[in-house]
Amino acid sequence: MGSNKKREKSNAPSERKAATSRQTSETKSSLALGPFGSLKRVFLILLLAYVFALLHTYHVSTLFENDRHFSHLSTLEREMTFRSEMGLYYSYFKTIVEAPTFFDGFNQITRNNLTEYPSVINTLERFNLLPEVVLGCLYRIFDKFCDYFHIEGKVCWEIERGNGFPPVHSCEGIRQPEYFYLEAVWFCAGLTASFIFLFGVVLSGSILGGIISGLCFFYNHSEATRVQWSPPLRESFAYPFCLLQMLCVTLCLQANKNTDDSSKRTKTHTAQFVVLMMVTSFCLSMWQFSQFLFATQIIAVLLLFMFGFVSEFSAVIIFAAEMVAVVETLIFMFGNELLMSSFYNCLLISSCIIVTFLYPVLNFSPGSTLKNFCTSIVIFAVAILLKTRVFISNDDAHIVNIIRSKFTSYKDFHTLLYTCAAEFDFLGWSTIVELTKTLLLPTAIFSLFVLFLHWLVSSSKLKALDPSILYNILQLGAFAVMAGLIMRLKLFFTPHLCIIASIIASRTYFKVLPAKYHYPLLVVLVGCMHINGMANIKAQHKIIGEYSNFSLEELLTWINQSTSPKASFAGPMPIMASIMLSTRRPIVNHPHYEDAKLRDRTKKVYSAFSRKPLEEVFKLISSLEADYLVLGDDWCYHQASEGCSMIDLWDVEDPANRGRAPTCTQILLGNFPFHLVFSNDRFTVLKLQPPYVELKGFNKY
Repeated sequence: MGSNKKREKSNAPSERKAATSRQTSETKSSLALGPFGSLKRVFLILLLAYVFALLHTYHVSTLFENDRHFSHLSTLEREMTFRSEMGLYYSYFKTIVEAPTFFDGFNQITRNNLTEYPSVINTLERFNLLPEVVLGCLYRIFDKFCDYFHIEGKVCWEIERGNGFPPVHSCEGIRQPEYFYLEAVWFCAGLTASFIFLFGVVLSGSILGGIISGLCFFYNHSEATRVQWSPPLRESFAYPFCLLQMLCVTLCLQANKNTDDSSKRTKTHTAQFVVLMMVTSFCLSMWQFSQFLFATQIIAVLLLFMFGFVSEFSAVIIFAAEMVAVVETLIFMFGNELLMSSFYNCLLISSCIIVTFLYPVLNFSPGSTLKNFCTSIVIFAVAILLKTRVFISNDDAHIVNIIRSKFTSYKDFHTLLYTCAAEFDFLGWSTIVELTKTLLLPTAIFSLFVLFLHWLVSSSKLKALDPSILYNILQLGAFAVMAGLIMRLKLFFTPHLCIIASIIASRTYFKVLPAKYHYPLLVVLVGCMHINGMANIKAQHKIIGEYSNFSLEELLTWINQSTSPKASFAGPMPIMASIMLSTRRPIVNHPHYEDAKLRDRTKKVYSAFSRKPLEEVFKLISSLEADYLVLGDDWCYHQASEGCSMIDLWDVEDPANRGRAPTCTQILLGNFPFHLVFSNDRFTVLKLQPPYVELKGFNKY
């Protein structure tokens, strides 16, 4: 017996050593794999992310095809479906694809005189065209590859349309430029679903939490995205990378919450910096609105830093990475003025300078809340000073005025042009009802309530909640305010609700409820969500249509056949985008409204819908060197809501002419100096006739 005890005693150190070795190995593995755990768990998570991506790709591509019967449209009809901004962006992809070489196409979009004729502009500087440049290059490479290996890549046929319409030639397949472009959009849509799932996994620490986030996204699809109806918009490409960027910030805050000790600052932090920098730069290059999203992000991080939830080190990594990303984007976009003068850029410059130079010299105890608070106040003050005194620009003035109009009686032409559109109105009650029916909103609110209770009962309140959780709560709050003010921005709010809902699966914050009850209750919750969620999905798939717009097709055909390739056009913004895309004629105004000079151009063109005298309207439009003016009957007479017809907008902007007869009706009759050259049931084209001719040095009227 004594010998057995001795043997057990002698084996104990080796067993402890082996256990320590295993624990060290597991710790290293855990650090390497981050919040995803073991290799088997990582494989399962990636597999589920891939499944969500495939399902969403199929879902949105099917909805798009059902809505328009896109496969059986001609190339012209397909281009016509890309209305307004969509047509503007797609036209640059078309330019690169159809140019003799990629560099010829690139040169055409950087020295472009079609978009704002007669001005020559760099569209890469003005618009966020990274997707079109990359896809144009990839398409040319793919096309050469197909030629080399004799791959057909598409199928073509003739389609009879009936009703006296001529037959159309239609091709379908990845080698068709519009299909290649759309496949890239559907790929990005797949990334959106997979990143929402991964975000849910990270935030909840549970695969089931990720599944809940992914399912909520599908169940509330119509309130969460519009990629299926308007593929070429900037958000279709950029939003998944915005999600990835916010996920990177979340992981950064999780990993660095206790890393003030310099010995713990490893290569991991360098990787965090590089990845965050690259993803932020992608988003900024692809979508002009991403800067507003990231401005709310910096404010959220500053608030967490102010109250001691985030260390100086974590804040510096985020601020510095995003500052470098802004510099990269400005280089790629040739110094985009909207980004350079943005409040986001001012906030970043202020944050980097103050945290780097002022914070270390403040005479407070290290990491004290008072020190953080004073630093944050100075950062906001310097940012406001930079925005109002250094980086002064009118390009984003319309955004400030839109917000101003929400709280005051302020109105002007450009503000009304936005706020009269339904998507820029306040968030409707119907959205809240829909989010409640699928139990998404109640689930998210309940999760937030549990988090609040957890913080309330914790003895160490500042450390009770993970800073990454707090960051996402603040981000959700910002998105809720944005969506409340502008309904269109629910496309930020709803997906983040889906992500926050994942917390209900977290064992960290639901320890009181035993696992044997917790998981069955989650299954019941998903089952209840499924009832209305599946009804929403089925309702989307019941939308069956077939695109047809013969009036616009007739207009574009007439322009191609009856006008000079150098003839310039003015008119409503959506129509102008279609004309430039499908006829390659120069236009003097377009739908990209984030430029003060362009807004002034559009206002001159839209004087055709005012009460101004014909001669004054002619002078305003001819000053832009337009040869033709295109008008639509609905633009002259249509009123979507009270006070929102074009004439109502002009009565606010131009009260001096209030009471006069509308100008548009006179122009449509072809009264001098406008000469009617084309009309159909929807569109009218008028040639601008000079009211005088020059004869040997003098003017004869």
